[in-house]
Amino acid sequence: MRGEEALFAGHLEKLLNGAFKCGIKIGLGSNLLYTLEIDATGQVRPNAEERKDPKRGQLYAFETDILIERTNPAIPLVVLELKYASFSTHDIITYSSKATRHKQVYPYLRYGFVLGGSKSLSKKFLAHNQGIDFAMSMYDLSTDGPKLLQLVGRQIRYAKTLVEVMRNDRKTFKCFAKGIDVET
Repeated sequence: MRGEEALFAGHLEKLLNGAFKCGIKIGLGSNLLYTLEIDATGQVRPNAEERKDPKRGQLYAFETDILIERTNPAIPLVVLELKYASFSTHDIITYSSKATRHKQVYPYLRYGFVLGGSKSLSKKFLAHNQGIDFAMSMYDLSTDGPKLLQLVGRQIRYAKTLVEVMRNDRKTFKCFAKGIDVET
């Protein structure tokens, strides 16, 4: 991240840290595993030590722009990928692929895309997205910041619910729905 995008990321980190404190950690440039594999010797890769602190450049980890984690135990809940002023088709395809790969390891993870310095998203987001759960444009932090906090708060609740359902083998549920909310 460089320039305006890095400044935007810093503003969002500060906004999120001010809103989500209890049991939540906000990290810039955090890494997440995108695969677990069993090698030819039957060993799980990355190994247990590497899984604790994945590093960018490792064969098994991608860097995220902003990661929101539960702290105890440490569980990734929400990722925000950021662009500033505009985005390309390639950006959406890339972030969507990263989201899909990360969710193979963390199936409860909620993945978002936030475009700073813009009043709206374009239809190319809808045309090329497959793995991103939510997206938002932000033109003015003072007006759009509270809306982002509401959106991220919902995603944190969704992720926590999915963690609880998946953690308990005997827990059942009656209904599941993925909603689409479009604000014009």
